[in-house]
Amino acid sequence: MDDIEAIKQVKARYGRAADTKNIELLRTTVTDEFLCDTGSGGRGATTGIEAFVERVRTNPDVTVHHALLPEVELTSPTTATGIWAVHLFARSADGQTTDAFGHYHDTYAKIDGAWRLSSLQLEWLHAEKRNA
Repeated sequence: MDDIEAIKQVKARYGRAADTKNIELLRTTVTDEFLCDTGSGGRGATTGIEAFVERVRTNPDVTVHHALLPEVELTSPTTATGIWAVHLFARSADGQTTDAFGHYHDTYAKIDGAWRLSSLQLEWLHAEKRNA
């Protein structure tokens, strides 16, 4: 598998792990220093794998992350950047829903032969929130 395809695979695995709250799988998709920043339209920033794991554990009851239309660029043999269109749906226990769109701006690192996300910044374009 080439590097760009491997990056697409790790991004897909990351989304599935976050949505299913599969913490062990999630740990295989990000670096120990992972920075996740969803900005003021989301849950802000966390740095480090343990803070990120706790963040995912406290996500709304239902989340569906779709990362689409990848633009991946290798910047060295062990680093890369990516921009992905994103559609996010979330529903909390009280029935409030969020349906949002934007772009992920990612960086990746190849560690011990495997690609992992090293940072994710979310640029929001549109979000709709509805109460139950």
